[in-house]
Amino acid sequence: MLKITLHDSASELRFKLEGRLTGAWVAELRQCWLTARSTTQDRKTTLDLADLDFVDPPGQALLEEMHADGVTLVAMSPFIRAIVDEVCRSRRCATVEEQPQHVPRSSATARSDSGAV
Repeated sequence: MLKITLHDSASELRFKLEGRLTGAWVAELRQCWLTARSTTQDRKTTLDLADLDFVDPPGQALLEEMHADGVTLVAMSPFIRAIVDEVCRSRRCATVEEQPQHVPRSSATARSDSGAV
């Protein structure tokens, strides 16, 4: 069972999830998100996972998709925080740590001279 509550304000659309993100509830959340997304314009969208107990693999894939689309994920429990950490490390969601580090000009020049890519 999953309870989805929408909190809609001028600055943010917040989805509060309670229960288990599994099975048919994954499709239900996807439909709610896609429907609401068309009305958010430039407002922030947040997914509040504080009261979520469990996420199955299709649910995790949806979280990855939502996060890649700019949705902020907020988790409290260690279990859900671990899932969110994994979502943020996935290939679909670039994080600051995964972005190329700034290379000083002298190092870049040295690499190009040696033929390294």
